[in-house]
Amino acid sequence: MEGAWLDISVPCEEEPTAGDEGVGLPERGAERARWLGRARWLGRAAWMGTYVTAPPGGEGPGATVGRARVLHLDDVDCIRADSLARYEPRAGERLLLRTRNSPREWWKRPHGDDFVRLSEAAVRRRVACVGVDYVSRAGFHAEALEVHQQLREAGVWLIEGLDLSGVPAGVHELKCLPLKVKAEWGLPARALVRALRGQAA
Repeated sequence: MEGAWLDISVPCEEEPTAGDEGVGLPERGAERARWLGRARWLGRAAWMGTYVTAPPGGEGPGATVGRARVLHLDDVDCIRADSLARYEPRAGERLLLRTRNSPREWWKRPHGDDFVRLSEAAVRRRVACVGVDYVSRAGFHAEALEVHQQLREAGVWLIEGLDLSGVPAGVHELKCLPLKVKAEWGLPARALVRALRGQAA
């Protein structure tokens, strides 16, 4: 029997309210200012909360829907090849990697550079999809964008910004759908999992 669905998405920052834009402008000017404010927010939303980066030519979100294995890597400072080796990831598998990022509720704090991240070495595992419990941004670590690029070139879908704090290790059903918008990089997404009983990590 399957478990209950868990929402593992992290919320985006709130959209600007009407009072945030266009204060003191004529009605038409205020309306335009509010529209521009929301447009700027949508532009940033690709890198806030939970989002998906697809490889070039990725055909639909099938790689982010289906069975996924949740691994607990709470004792590592960086997810390297040897961090995954004992779990023997299989080609085409979906992996969700829980680290000490999740219990720290990083999305409620100012962003820093002390998160547990995915290393270049871990890219070689050739899985279909990998999900991590942080968001990487240019300037935190120089190799972050390089790892993104290598994953894309290897055909791996990447889900960032997950809250895996309440998710047990093991095999789960994953449903993660990005917005249906043509974009080169990340798209906001909602992610849900439910445990498949009797399936060990």
